[in-house]
Amino acid sequence: MSKIIQITVYDVLGKGAASWKLADESFGQANTVLLAQAVRIYGSNSHQKTSKVKTRGEVDGSTRKIYRQKGTGNARHGAKYAPIFVGGGIAHGPTGVRPHNLTLPKAMRRRALGAAMRAKLTDQALAGLTALKTFSGKTSAALTFLQAATRHPERSVLVVTDGKATNLYLALHNLQGVVMKRASLVNAYDIVAADYLLITKKALDALIARVNL
Repeated sequence: MSKIIQITVYDVLGKGAASWKLADESFGQANTVLLAQAVRIYGSNSHQKTSKVKTRGEVDGSTRKIYRQKGTGNARHGAKYAPIFVGGGIAHGPTGVRPHNLTLPKAMRRRALGAAMRAKLTDQALAGLTALKTFSGKTSAALTFLQAATRHPERSVLVVTDGKATNLYLALHNLQGVVMKRASLVNAYDIVAADYLLITKKALDALIARVNL
């Protein structure tokens, strides 16, 4: 018989609601190795990778030999733009040539998403959000349920919904440390990057469906 997990649920007034029950195998097995790989790939692909530094041949200035070859007691040097000198070129630095993005196969993306959700459940850093249709759309009201459910602003929060939820977005989009996304766009990196996950029931069902495709 499979183990049942209970998820704490809050309404938009910050009050506790009836908990949700979830089968333990809904998000597959814990896999920290795959999750770490996914986070590395998502993190790498989020960077532009256009940084560039000058090599010793690109630093502008005189090429005169800095001191005579012999008799100084110092090592032999020809130019002051060698990488070992302050103001010199940089050895083996970024070249500005953008490499190809790293890839993660679709099946591994799904398993990584499940591993990220399981990690949040294990850390007790996941709660449900209900009664969105009655939400007033005010930021003060959003702060009330965020503080009750997630201890915001001490924690960064990812809010996941199934649809647009315009009123909720307008209330949250200016709050520091709060990110709102649709379930269809969420990946393992988004979940791991947030301290706490707040999710609607339809969004939770959508993520379970994605993981178990």
